[in-house]
Amino acid sequence: MDEANERTAVTIGEAYVSGALTALDDAPRTKLFYELLAEIAEAARLRAYLPHRVTDPMAAAHLDPRAVYEIDRAHVTGAAVLIAYAGIPSFGVGIEVELAREHGVPVIVVAERDRPISRLLLGNPAVVEIVRFADLDGLRKQLQSALGRIATTPEERIRTVVADDVVVQRFIASLGHARELPGAEVAALLRIADLDGEAAVALKEAVASGRLFGAGLRDLVGRYALRGPDLGAFILRDVLERSLAETARTLGIDARTAKRHLGTARARVGLPDNAEASTVAQWLVTELIAPPTRALQLHLFTGGRA
Repeated sequence: MDEANERTAVTIGEAYVSGALTALDDAPRTKLFYELLAEIAEAARLRAYLPHRVTDPMAAAHLDPRAVYEIDRAHVTGAAVLIAYAGIPSFGVGIEVELAREHGVPVIVVAERDRPISRLLLGNPAVVEIVRFADLDGLRKQLQSALGRIATTPEERIRTVVADDVVVQRFIASLGHARELPGAEVAALLRIADLDGEAAVALKEAVASGRLFGAGLRDLVGRYALRGPDLGAFILRDVLERSLAETARTLGIDARTAKRHLGTARARVGLPDNAEASTVAQWLVTELIAPPTRALQLHLFTGGRA
């Protein structure tokens, strides 16, 4: 892989941060640790996905188990790397590591030096790096190094080579999966995002009609943590291409406030405040789609090199 392609792969890749969430003794502190893992991944030019921002058993208790599985599975199987914290035993972490193995996603296991780790987990073929740390500075250095080694490992040594015709079939199928989302899950995501009223109705209709990919709504609420008027302004104005005045009316605010919320949302997703329509459109096509779809696109567009 040449330097340009490698840079692209690292920039758009997703790092799935896997860790126990159920029945934690000190949930706030544990989730803060997961945020640190995400920060380290993002410093390596990866986009972090944190399940507790979307499918947390307390904050998102209204999500049914199947929805939790489908949401997290989509992100695991499309990730560039899975960072698995094994310091707290977890059925979920074990399942996510096995999903990673099935889809050729490399896994970095992270745990304190004095914590025991299941040999079954360590023996999983997906585990390519093990980070044992004594302090947070050591964790940061070791995890950065592990991510760097994975980024420079030839793709064929990590993922199973798949024939292009199979890739095309999966790509087409993944578009359908990315577009679809059960109504109950849409409603749950909107509750997580603190969005209701006319704006929520508009977003539900957008997903139902296919104008907004269901997986895109998951990303905006989960990966980018857009909430309330910020989420509404971004989808109404940039995704559904409604005028600023109509966006403001739907949100029940004035145009100036709507513009401010739009700027905040664009900044969160990495777009400039004054982004041209063409720039926004390109971002929507390349980023606001399901991770599996994105991975398959990269495989096709780079001849299997990325």
